[in-house]
Amino acid sequence: MTYTEEKERSHRFALALRMGLPIFFLSSVTLFALFTQTYTTLTSLVILSIALLGIMIYFIFYLIYQSSQENITDTVTHTFTPEYFFRLFKKSIAKKTQTLVLISVENLWSINERYGIKNGDKALQSTVMKLDTFFRDKKIEKLPVGRYKGSDFLVFLPGEKEQYLPFIELFLSKYQNHINDEIEIRLEAVMIDSRLGDDVELLVSRLYELHNDRVSSEKEDIYSINELENEISEALEQKHFSIGFWPVYGDEDPVFDMTVKLIDSEGRFIHQSRYIPVLNRLNKMRRLESEVLEQIGALCDERNRNFVVTISSVTLRNPHFFEHALTLFERYPHARYKITLMFEEKEYCHQLERFAHQIAHYRKAGYKIALDRLGGYHTTLLYLKELEVDLVRFDPLYTRHIKEAGYQNIIQGLNLSAHLCGAKTWMSMIEDGITDTVAQSLKINYRQGNFHGSILTMEELIQSQ
Repeated sequence: MTYTEEKERSHRFALALRMGLPIFFLSSVTLFALFTQTYTTLTSLVILSIALLGIMIYFIFYLIYQSSQENITDTVTHTFTPEYFFRLFKKSIAKKTQTLVLISVENLWSINERYGIKNGDKALQSTVMKLDTFFRDKKIEKLPVGRYKGSDFLVFLPGEKEQYLPFIELFLSKYQNHINDEIEIRLEAVMIDSRLGDDVELLVSRLYELHNDRVSSEKEDIYSINELENEISEALEQKHFSIGFWPVYGDEDPVFDMTVKLIDSEGRFIHQSRYIPVLNRLNKMRRLESEVLEQIGALCDERNRNFVVTISSVTLRNPHFFEHALTLFERYPHARYKITLMFEEKEYCHQLERFAHQIAHYRKAGYKIALDRLGGYHTTLLYLKELEVDLVRFDPLYTRHIKEAGYQNIIQGLNLSAHLCGAKTWMSMIEDGITDTVAQSLKINYRQGNFHGSILTMEELIQSQ
């Protein structure tokens, strides 16, 4: 029996006592009053018995209702509900630093789809049992586990995360990809501790950011979560950001890919992996991307230099950004046909007709459109045949394996498909001459990486001829 099941039983026992004792006490007082009276008639006995029965029935129904209201565990996995779990967590972080761990069954959707919902529930139950058993073996008998949503479980442990990092790594080494009843179960885990802040909602949001990005940089955890939000908001408000320009080489005019980092109050860089999730949560991403686009528009001059600006797909569809982008060329006429808007998207946009109409307007106004992660996201390939695009960039996976024959065959097929759809192709992360030679032999139009040059600052770009 897991700790959460033990806690549920003790909770229900305490609930039954809390509800049952008033009934017992009232019954005792009523019977005492009834049988100690000098003059007790049959009528008074009947009236008191009916009253006692009515009170008991009321308390029974109240007990049933209150029991459903005070449920502390999930009915499927018998782990704590989010409300009860966070109640325990808040009490714990008030006393001592706590480590919060997110453990996710990554392939629950495919298990439900292939094997059915019941087997999906069994996979969740198996995960909880393995988690509880693993930590019991590590002498942690009382492990609070809560099912946050879907396939995601939260666990908190007393102390800082460094002392539990070996435990989580060992747990993943044993169970990250395991078989249960001939069903493959894939787990992932990330962790933080309450030194980053005592706001539970923000801590959970940060866990999901780490889970989605698979990035955990100790250097970037110099801020608490509230401090990080304040630094990012302040940098955006003051327009403190740095733009780097990475040369992209091809057969035509010079092209520069861009990377943007925010600058905090002490002059340190805040990387994209940190500020993008925060700006998305604060609903300020469009504002930053509009500011960056404005600066690039002002940078364009009579020279034939092209710039690739990465824009989120949500911003690209935003009507306010759409209006801002279309009026940009009125302020900066030299920027027309020199800016490429690049985006990537994991989920397919179901309002594709409207999106395609917007893309056509961008191109008509003077922008070029590029798709990222060709061969990585299936959405990119779908958009390639549905939208009018000028450029597609391969997923970095293909650059890392470009020397392998199998990958070269796939690259040739994707490259030909892109060319037939009217788009040029681009390969990044080229680090040596052999990779560059292979990319050229595969007829990739544009190539980028440290082999072709390092990132330039704004000042270096302006001074370059």
